[in-house]
Amino acid sequence: MKVTRREFAAGAGALVFSPNVARAADPLVIGAVPANAVHWVQCVAHEKGFYRDAGFTSDLQAIQSSPQSMQMAITGGYHVATSQPDTFIAAFSRGATQLATLSSPTNYNDWVLVGSKEVTKLEDLKGKTIGLSSLRGSEAWATSRLLDDKGVKRDAYNYIVSGVSPAKVAALLRNAVGAAVLFEPSAEVAVREGLPALATYAGLRSYPTVVYVVNKDWAAKSDNGKRVAGAIQKAHAWMWDRNNQKECEAILSKYTKRDASVCATIYKRYFIDAALYSKTGAVDVEGMRTVLSDMAEDGAVFTKAPDVRSILLDPALGGLAE
Repeated sequence: MKVTRREFAAGAGALVFSPNVARAADPLVIGAVPANAVHWVQCVAHEKGFYRDAGFTSDLQAIQSSPQSMQMAITGGYHVATSQPDTFIAAFSRGATQLATLSSPTNYNDWVLVGSKEVTKLEDLKGKTIGLSSLRGSEAWATSRLLDDKGVKRDAYNYIVSGVSPAKVAALLRNAVGAAVLFEPSAEVAVREGLPALATYAGLRSYPTVVYVVNKDWAAKSDNGKRVAGAIQKAHAWMWDRNNQKECEAILSKYTKRDASVCATIYKRYFIDAALYSKTGAVDVEGMRTVLSDMAEDGAVFTKAPDVRSILLDPALGGLAE
């Protein structure tokens, strides 16, 4: 059947303006550390298509460090950027006030203090060095508090920068450090290789180990913040559903490149035994106040902490806080 030019134009116009035609998905670049179990929720939201369902084409990229991630957030390279809370707060305090915390995957610390083969108990730390990612930050402050609570005073040991968890494990195996703060799943792998777990940080206090940061203007545009928050909440709920346990473990195994049995152990710790993982992704406000208090006590960035609400994304823009 011959189609006239008028009929063709009318049909094309209907196609363009039809409300049933979906708009193109928006790009969403997420800076995280897929190899660390704390970012499990981002792997799930990306892998299960929860971001796609919210209208995004998600691109999960590995960050180099929290400072690099904050720089990418400032320049727009990451739409959702990962940072240790103190690094983000320092950037905010130094002028990056366009940034705000949207979410946190866990409000309790999942780190493990692992010893070398020469340090099998906390008392053995006397005169030894402890490997950290940074000398000034949450790792140092939390470790000092943890050891003080265990009766090991600050003058008994020293800190040294040992890099990310894989580098710390290598230093432990060489006896280059007496102990190191390890993230999961590196901690579980190290223990399975025969290194002793000296202490966990889980019961220390509410303290977000990482936060997800967005630009406020970006969050306000096209309900970006609300849509990202909805996908994150959906991912948290899916992970907590025990019917999804095996698939959830398989996703962690894929992104961390660790054995399935390691991931099963971490799932049990995060969601069953210690229940460390957030059920909603909401930032614990008191936990963030603790970070601000630690920073004020340290004094390197400020001596008077800003209002905690100033660093949290407005709930009207999708900010998750409790």
